[in-house]
Amino acid sequence: MTGSVRKTRDGSWVADVSVNGVRRTGKCKTRSEALARRRELLDQLMNQHASPLPSNGLFTLQQARDLSLRVRWEGLAYARTAAIYSAECVAHFGAGFPLSEITAQLVDGWRQQLQAKGNRPSTINMKVSALRSMLADAHLHGHISEVPKMPRQLRLANTKDRVISDSERDAFCRHFIERGQPAAADLLVFLLETACRWGEAERLRGEDVDLARGRVTFWQTKNGKPRSVPLTRRAIDALTPHLPAVGSHRVWPFRYDQFKWLFGSAKDAMGIEDAALTIHATRHTCASKLAAKGIPLHQLMAYGGWTSLASVQRYLHLHTDALAACVSALES
Repeated sequence: MTGSVRKTRDGSWVADVSVNGVRRTGKCKTRSEALARRRELLDQLMNQHASPLPSNGLFTLQQARDLSLRVRWEGLAYARTAAIYSAECVAHFGAGFPLSEITAQLVDGWRQQLQAKGNRPSTINMKVSALRSMLADAHLHGHISEVPKMPRQLRLANTKDRVISDSERDAFCRHFIERGQPAAADLLVFLLETACRWGEAERLRGEDVDLARGRVTFWQTKNGKPRSVPLTRRAIDALTPHLPAVGSHRVWPFRYDQFKWLFGSAKDAMGIEDAALTIHATRHTCASKLAAKGIPLHQLMAYGGWTSLASVQRYLHLHTDALAACVSALES
């Protein structure tokens, strides 16, 4: 199974997908459209050439995914991410691949393919973690006799997270407004001001916003613990036009795929080909700004909903103002 997106000499983009020797291509105007077309073609060919379930009664990878979606991930804030990562695992090995035949060597080969595609080590580790969970659940429910050993997690590269500059933020907002999507511009500002995850913003409802106190509460979070975040004036201005008349209704009108497409089209229009510039970069941007202003890391953890110091240590190099007190203490 292969797939690529490439730019042609005439400036157009081509999505190219091949599954089991069958190839499909599609020509598009922009890179974001080609990426969406590649996913469509891949889904079509995967459905056409899906591996049949084995007749020998072995528990399959698809069955393991269905089990984990039901007994482990259902109802969790992480459910959608787990569904995406586990689906990618099934797509790679095949829906009918016997779970008992998963080996460390096969998983390592998958990781190498993910690395070749540009996946970051942290992302690859999370995808393999989804497979680990599927194996553990299948073993717990008696579908496989033992859990095979997995390769060690990839070491995380000490790379600098991509942040969105103020000029880039303004360019994104202008593009959204010019395309008749002012809500997308306001949502981008909201993400940058609150450091919230996409899922937290998408699930936000009118009743979760308290303008009188200037705060917002995210009830469904990745770690399962609700948190309230104070709102800046920019965040309030971005939120206010979109508060629904019915409190139980959602604030923002976008699903992830919709906003991702708009975000990608804005990048194309701005001539940005940086793969590290993603929607999640809004979270890194907010955290980096807070750390650079000397906000203590334990407060940064509470603001962004991180549960361990290790999660925010990447911002420690920006935390120079707070560390200046250490020098004063030593010299005294």
